[in-house]
Amino acid sequence: MIELNGITKVYKSGRLAVTALQPATLTVPAGDFVAIMGPSGSGKSTLMNIIGCLDRPTNGEYRLVGEAVSQMNDNALAYTRNRRIGFIFQNFNLLKRLTAAQNVELPLVYRGVGARERNRRSLVALESVGLADRVTHLPAELSGGQQQRVAIARAVVGEPAILLGDEPTGNLDSKSGLEIIALFQTLNEAGMTIVLVTHDEKVAAHCKRVVRLLDGSIISDETVAQPIDAREECRAFRQEEEATT
Repeated sequence: MIELNGITKVYKSGRLAVTALQPATLTVPAGDFVAIMGPSGSGKSTLMNIIGCLDRPTNGEYRLVGEAVSQMNDNALAYTRNRRIGFIFQNFNLLKRLTAAQNVELPLVYRGVGARERNRRSLVALESVGLADRVTHLPAELSGGQQQRVAIARAVVGEPAILLGDEPTGNLDSKSGLEIIALFQTLNEAGMTIVLVTHDEKVAAHCKRVVRLLDGSIISDETVAQPIDAREECRAFRQEEEATT
């Protein structure tokens, strides 16, 4: 699914050159669930931006679903982002004046999908994240966890090959964050390839694999022996709440 071979990224400002990413080689097969971790300035956001076709590597080869991303022009990159990748951000990035359904439809608008089909697919996507009863709500009328669910529905409505999350639980309370991770695990079980940038070890413990960066270099790439099932934790939360009411 994702093949990075000797990828580097150097930012230049006048005569100053800053190496944000050392030669990085990474393969993510279809159906994997990967956490990318590292301290501030370690290169994890740079790596995520390259994987998401938001930035170009300085050197090296990047192939996504067999296509040579490193050789694409701007139009091809935009097409790849729209068709192949779903993005989820820490701050949700929902348009405040649009309803949940209208926010979810946006990637399909850019594809030229007709209004009726856009609406149908957005409703299906919102139902899949448990928000069938919130389709006409504006972002301000939703909780943080519900807003992130809308963002996930928007990311998956176009049936992308890969889902990328940049600190997707960073602005949520622990319970809402756990519910979002549970949703990711359900999507992953259905075949979605997921890559998350996170600083939270608890989030990483729910993933199948953890890649760690330091000073622009990948220093470890480990398989999680037994990822924690967030859905079981959510059920335990609900049972505890029911017991106290």
